[in-house]
Amino acid sequence: MTTKKYTLPPGSRMLVTGANGYIASHVVNELLSLGYVVRGTVRSPKPWLNEYFEQRYGRNVFETAIMTSFEDRDAIEHVLDGVDGVAHLASDLTFGTDPKDVVPWVVQASLNILEAAAKRPSIKRVVLASSSSATYMLSPDPNGWQIHKDTWNDTAVKAAWDERTPEKDKGVAVYAASKAEGERQSWKWIEQHQPRFVFNTVLPCFNVGRILHPEIPGSTMGWVRKLLQGDNTAFSRFPEQYYVDVEDVARLCVIGLLDETVKSERIFAFAEQANWTDTVTMLRELRPNNKHIPDPPENELRDRTEVLPRGRAEALLREFYGLSGFTSVKDSLEKGIEGWE
Repeated sequence: MTTKKYTLPPGSRMLVTGANGYIASHVVNELLSLGYVVRGTVRSPKPWLNEYFEQRYGRNVFETAIMTSFEDRDAIEHVLDGVDGVAHLASDLTFGTDPKDVVPWVVQASLNILEAAAKRPSIKRVVLASSSSATYMLSPDPNGWQIHKDTWNDTAVKAAWDERTPEKDKGVAVYAASKAEGERQSWKWIEQHQPRFVFNTVLPCFNVGRILHPEIPGSTMGWVRKLLQGDNTAFSRFPEQYYVDVEDVARLCVIGLLDETVKSERIFAFAEQANWTDTVTMLRELRPNNKHIPDPPENELRDRTEVLPRGRAEALLREFYGLSGFTSVKDSLEKGIEGWE
């Protein structure tokens, strides 16, 4: 890692919401490895999480705070006591089909975090974890189109609230709409209120890579693991899209918190495009004796979507961490399936 000046010195206290989640747990891990003190919100007690980080980093550097609802502004202000930076990763991952139950909650949770942070002079940085689905519908497009730094998934927003949207497509549309509106409304709030803190967002795509603890399902990587057991549910659940290593996403969140050159940016965590044919091929190369890995879908489309801002994210990984760039998908898959058969 380079020796550049951090916006917040090691020893500062960081808040990470949804700390037991796949990406969030890696954000916690990365911050602790750099010498920061972390408070992580969880919906219910997670003693295993405290034990995991205590064993790795010692006592009194990680604590959990119970946060049952991000609609409770008093509770949010309480967990922000003594905090210098915030990484907001908690979200609604239920893929519920009723937009009224999902979209307003995600938007308001983000705005409540921003409003509470604005009241705390100690808070210098806030990072929001958005999603690739905030920019497009993740539908393979052989003709290709371009995603720019100001691209928004208005298609998902319309589909989420349209009663004519087929039920099988509604959950994905509602999730994408929640991420698009959660991020977009946050940027509008920043523009209107001009808080003292610097605000950045990170937009990860399909995450693969190491899962830190058996109690963490691992989100998308959890579904990829099931392919090793012959369960091909992931094929119908997730369309072909860009992949990214979960640790790279965590690093980009940390960069949004600590890199003084990164201000008011959308950081696009898009490493490589891969479809299920690619993934199955790589898994079979990594586990040649596993006969349970299913054949990929037939006649699978190849997406040609071009994400123009991804180069900036890759440059940040080089400049801040001294890496060669994004972790390869195959290396990420190897880390994600280690010890898993």
